[in-house]
Amino acid sequence: MTQVYSEIGRLRKVMLHRPGRELCQVLPSQLSGMLFEDTPYLAEAQKEHDAFAKILTDAGVEVLYLTDLMKSAFESPKVRYEFVSEFLDASHITSPALVEKLEDLYLRMTAEELVETVLCGIRSDDARLQDVTSFGNLGAREAVFAVCPLPNIYFMRDNSISLGHDVIYSHMEKRARKREAIVLRYVRQHAKEFQDTKEEDLYDLSFPQRIEGGDVLVLSDHSVIIGCSERTSPVSIEYIAHSLFERGYTEVYAFDIGMHRASMHLDISLSMVDVDTFLYNPLIDGTTDIYRLFPAPTGVGYDYVGKDWHRALAQATGNPDVRLIPCGGDDPVDTEWELWNLGANVLAIAPGEVVGYERTPITLDLLDKAGIAVHTFPSGELSRGRGGTHCMSMPLVRDLL
Repeated sequence: MTQVYSEIGRLRKVMLHRPGRELCQVLPSQLSGMLFEDTPYLAEAQKEHDAFAKILTDAGVEVLYLTDLMKSAFESPKVRYEFVSEFLDASHITSPALVEKLEDLYLRMTAEELVETVLCGIRSDDARLQDVTSFGNLGAREAVFAVCPLPNIYFMRDNSISLGHDVIYSHMEKRARKREAIVLRYVRQHAKEFQDTKEEDLYDLSFPQRIEGGDVLVLSDHSVIIGCSERTSPVSIEYIAHSLFERGYTEVYAFDIGMHRASMHLDISLSMVDVDTFLYNPLIDGTTDIYRLFPAPTGVGYDYVGKDWHRALAQATGNPDVRLIPCGGDDPVDTEWELWNLGANVLAIAPGEVVGYERTPITLDLLDKAGIAVHTFPSGELSRGRGGTHCMSMPLVRDLL
């Protein structure tokens, strides 16, 4: 059962991906396209991720790992065939002969080999592809990868979104990440751990408008905040709002945070940490247009809320005494530094209890003074992909508030 009606209800079950060899495929010459700031060191990234997972399990959270779920989903030959066909079709391979060879190669693999190959990709100089001699494949050999890897997939928040008892499969904006949603759809529809879960898709993955999970904050069973950003479009927000209103939600707040990589998702600038408390980016407070969408006879209506984050969050939560904790404090230099180091991107595991990176001391001190319990761990390698603990986790079950 999926049950996520808030950002802060006690976390009972979560999906994570422990980074694997796909991180070793991140090329210095392709950092921008692969969405990394630098090449990560796998062994240290795994230690950091293990520390994160231990904090969660020590708190009583059940952790499901993506690779285990993928293996479970791929046990069925029918599912495997359908997945391979769809995955390769979305991999921008121009040579029909190469597609045919890759499909045959993938379908001969064990489930474990298939998982590893999907995540790590296949290089163009792979010996198994050398008998593809068609003229049409000559251009493909110039590329490093015949099938590109998925090094960003450890940011599990973005590719599928748990919302209530349902799910949104994300239409990812960047080419490097588009196929992640296909992986998650097969996992959530076919892995044994989801067989008793009847999730409805609140979006249509074929709809050509971008939406990513880092822009979605679930406030309650009637109110959701969605960031309008580099990765999520106004048209997608309207589409999702319509789906939510059909299921009894009464309002969606859209925060137009702009088209910047530094604040690519709303959860880089806003995290809920308690029933009345948010951690936020003070540098864009007062500059962000905020709208409220609501059910209307024509489908979805909207009005303009303003630019004041406190007012908007007070209205969205129904609490006029809502507290905002500025990431990095009052100094704009400290704020910019700690925002870049994911200080505002934390995962709540219970009301007033969060997990975050240890690299933002000013923000951590402010949280402590506000009575928020914080668990931290090192993040020198994980943070190279521009995501924090909120980004790396996909809640599946939270207690109701």
